[in-house]
Order: sequence, then structure tokens, then C-alpha cells
Amino acid sequence: MYILNMTSCYHERALSMTRNCPVLVLNLDNTQHIAICVDGLHNILYILIMASIQDYTVHGKRYWRIVESYRDKRGKPRIRVVRHLGTAQKLLERLSESPGRPLYAEERDFGATAALWDMAQQLDIIGTIDGHAPKRDQGVSVGEYMLLATLNRALAPASKRKLAAWYRDTILVRLLPLRATALRSQRFWDHMNYLDEPTLAEIENHITLRVVEGFNVDLRALFYDTTNFDTFLSSDNRARLAQRGHAKSKRTDLRIVGLALLVSWDFHIPLFSKAYEGNQNDSVTFSRVLDDLVARYQIFQERCQSITLVFDKGNNSEDNIQALDDSPYHFIGSLVPTQHQDLLGIPLERFRYVKNPLFEGVRVYRTEKEVFGQKRTIVITRSRALLQGQVRGIRQHLSKKLRTLRDLQKRVARSHEPGWKGKPYTEVSIQKNLDKIISGQYIGDFLRGRVTHKHGRLGIEFGTDDEAYNELKKRVLGKRILFTDRQDLTDEEIIFGYRGQHHVERAFRDMKDPYFISFSPPRHWTDQMLRVHAFYCVLALTLVSLLHRRVYEAGVHISQSRLMEQLKQIKEITNYYPAESTEKQHIGGRPRSERTLTRLDSQQNQIFRALDLDRFLAS
Repeated sequence: MYILNMTSCYHERALSMTRNCPVLVLNLDNTQHIAICVDGLHNILYILIMASIQDYTVHGKRYWRIVESYRDKRGKPRIRVVRHLGTAQKLLERLSESPGRPLYAEERDFGATAALWDMAQQLDIIGTIDGHAPKRDQGVSVGEYMLLATLNRALAPASKRKLAAWYRDTILVRLLPLRATALRSQRFWDHMNYLDEPTLAEIENHITLRVVEGFNVDLRALFYDTTNFDTFLSSDNRARLAQRGHAKSKRTDLRIVGLALLVSWDFHIPLFSKAYEGNQNDSVTFSRVLDDLVARYQIFQERCQSITLVFDKGNNSEDNIQALDDSPYHFIGSLVPTQHQDLLGIPLERFRYVKNPLFEGVRVYRTEKEVFGQKRTIVITRSRALLQGQVRGIRQHLSKKLRTLRDLQKRVARSHEPGWKGKPYTEVSIQKNLDKIISGQYIGDFLRGRVTHKHGRLGIEFGTDDEAYNELKKRVLGKRILFTDRQDLTDEEIIFGYRGQHHVERAFRDMKDPYFISFSPPRHWTDQMLRVHAFYCVLALTLVSLLHRRVYEAGVHISQSRLMEQLKQIKEITNYYPAESTEKQHIGGRPRSERTLTRLDSQQNQIFRALDLDRFLAS
């Protein structure tokens, strides 16, 4: 078969009509193509002339059309109408239109939505949730609602009332098509009621198993910590989780909700979470989640036989450490330095410098000591960077306290002047104010103040003790006392393991970012809803962390925040064009559409290819 200057559509028509006969196609001019069909003996069977323009008259009016004319096997001429063009005036109007100009365009979030949706499908989030919280096969499932809330937390945190507007601006409108009525806030609240505390725990166990098995997460060291989040629940609200306590935000007027979190070494992937009362002590919380952590170990042990749990000194208690000794976990923790004066008294001359460049300016001393009923490996570190940071913090606090002391000094002096309208100061009240101002970590060791009596008037004197300050710098500042039940680890491994706590701290920072996950403020008013809110916030962090890990392993070395920023900038543009008229359809019908993406820079293109996102453009 020989084909010359033939478009694909004519090629297909010619092939369908020749019935496997060799065809020679010639381009005569811009409007006509001739196809000559020959048999094996090179006899001409028929000639096909395609795509010519023709005029015709109906009721005295002249019209134009594009036709295909040909002779069939019996040699009779035939005409097939390809397209009616209308009158000469209509044809002129169509030719005068701007070629390819769309009627309008729509922009939707593509990159971040597609990437996280894909990750959720790999984890089978919808199927897992629906398997544990079934409902009638009617409308949107519980899993679909929870995934929608999860994606919203990761991409553009909003209240349930604003979630429908966000949904319409993403490609979820075709990945998860929902009616507008299904996105009312009440529908979300109704479906949250399917998820009680035991069900949430089972779902999290199932998802954790999929994460561990499917993504080969590094389990050699796991990091545990707690934090709390502000709420705006009123005092008469009956929620037990929201309590007044020591808020990390330093707010004293708000009720707070606590969250315990266990994350992996690589990319702080959440592997366990627990919402708890905001006024609960860290060590009490640790004791209450230990059984859950031991149960979670059963999921981990098939992938890793030796797991070290890392936590800070706020979780210490004799019962907790004894429970850890009885568990399959090893551990690395820290001690309160001032509770171990004998270790602080070890002279710096006996410390050695760590040669590893990761620990520049760090000196270390290793020993053993009985701690919480057992002999432990003790590693004391003194870091130049930690020392400098603590000194800066002390100076800032000292400056504030000195200003407060000067203000108190002036008020006491004015209280003896005529016209003072306030309550007169007494020696007891002044001393009480002094004790409150001077107290504080480290500051109380060298800041001094006392009540004075001069000429029958009360006053105060204050100042710093330089000798006490220098002793504080020498003995305490810059030091950490680490302890572990593992004797096989080197000093560097113990230090490196404990410093890995920044992974869980980073997870908490992400959850407190107002533009990313944004746990606070939870717009829910019952314990059950607060637990569900915590669940999909942690799930959002899981999806993003796994996505970051996947991109990093593909060779795109980028921070998590930068990754999400780049993905969010990848938008889908849908252009809508005028409807094409055919024999049965006239202009004015449903516009035809065409999807494309905004222009990608080099890094966005790398991410796009690493995640294979082009398959979502055609879906």
C-alpha cells in the first residue's frame, strides 16, 4: 500500500473501504484527495475522491457542504456528506471567528491533589475505613468523607462549611464526584459519628500495617513525644478532652487537647497517635499509652527485631521505665540534670571531644549509674551550640526580669509619697513579689533580691551574682544527661539517636502550621468528634510524609514544605470551546473541553515525572 499526503482520518476511512486491498493515495489540492484501490494484479477497482466542497439549493436558498464522492464496486457514483456549512453568510462568519479561541477556562488544583489522592489509593484509605465503619450502600461512604477531610487538611485547611467551595476548585470533582448536597457540614458530622475510639484505633492499626509493609519504613529508632493544641470551647462544654492546662502556646484562657505521637526515623511518618485530656501530665500519658505501644510492636517486629524508643525526660517515672524494661523495646532517654549533681560535678577535663563532624563542638563523658532501679549506660554531653543558645535565652529572660524589678522598685517608692491611692505595701507582700519575679529555670540560681528598710521606708535591692552565674555555666549549662538500657551502642550512636527527636518535633510543627494541616482550632464540640479530627489530621501528615519520602527516593532532594508548595503551583486548566455542529447537532450545544497544565519549571517537571501524574490529566 502506498499513501501520499493523507491525514489520519482519511487514512482510516480508506482502510475501512479497501478491505485489505493495496491503496495509492494522492493529494491533488488542498480540498481533494484521491485514493486508488488496486487488487493483487494491479487492476483498478474504484477511485475514491474525498473532502470536496459543494453547493446545493433548498427552497431557493443556496447552501454549502463538505462531501466525499466515490464510485462503489459496481462503478456507480456515491456522495457522503461530511459536514454542512450553511449559507455563504454563515460560512463567512465561521471563517471570521478566531481559530481555537476558547469560550472560557476553569482552573483547578492538580499537582498536590493528584499526588495525595494517589498515595491514599496505595494505602486503600477509603476501603480500610469503610471496612471498619460500614453503612448502608447509599450515598457517600464514611471512608470517602474522611479522605476528603484528610486531603483538605493537607492542602488548604478549612471548616466543614467551606469545604465544598475548596472541593470545587480541585480535580476531586472528577476523582471523587459528589453532589453539592453531600458536602454540607451536617453530612460530615453525621458520618463522623460512625467512628468511635475503638474503631479509630483499629483503623490506625490497619493503616500502620500497610505503611510498614508497603513502604519499608526504617523502624530501628522510633520517636515519641506529646504536645497540646488550643480550642475555643466554652467552659460549660462537656468535652473531657478539652481541659485547661499548661498550653504550649502560653495561652492560659483556652481549653487544650493533648496529642501523643510516635513517628519513624525517616521522614517522621506517624505510626501511632492518641488524643488525651489537655491537663494530663506527660508521664501519666506515657504510662497510659505504653500498652498500646507494646501492641504496636507486634506490627513492627516482622520488619525489625531490635527497636529503640526515644523520648524526653518529661515522660520519666520509675513505673514507666520499669514497664519499658518489661517490654520488647530498648530505649534512649534523658535525665533532669539538677537531679544528678554527682554527674554534673564531673570536671570538664575528663570529657573527650567527639570526632564525628556531625557533632562539632560536642564533648562527651560515658559512665554507668543505677537509675530507676537498674544500672544504665550514662552519656553526658556538653555542646557549645546548646550552651550558646541557653545563654542567649537566659539573657533575654534576665532583661525582662530586671525591667520588672525596676518597675516594682519604683512602685514601692511611690507608695510612700502623698496621694498614693493604692494599697500600701508590706514587707511580706514585697517579698512575695520578689520571689515570683526572681523564680525561674537558671535565673533563680544567680539573680538576687531583698527587701530593704531605709529611713523608715520599705524598698528593694536586686542584682546578679557573677560567681554563681559562672558556676552555673561551668556545671550545668550546655549539658545533657542521656541514659539507655543498651550497652552495645557507641557514644555517637546514643547522641545521634536522642537528637533524632527533631523528627517528632517537626511533625508537631507541621500540625500547628495554620496553612498546613492546622490542627487548631478544631471546630468540633464533643470528645468523639475531637478524636476523629485528630485522626484525619495525623492521617494527612502520614500521606504528606510518605509522598515526601517517595519523591526524595526518586532523586528529587527537596524539603517537605517546598515539595507541597511546588505541587500546589501545578494547576489544571480546562478550556471550553464552542460546540461543533453536525448533521444532528447545531451550534449552541454543550461546549467541548480540553485539559492542559500550567507551565512547569524544571523542578516541578522532575516531581511530575517522579510521581507519574500525567495519568490523572487524562482521567
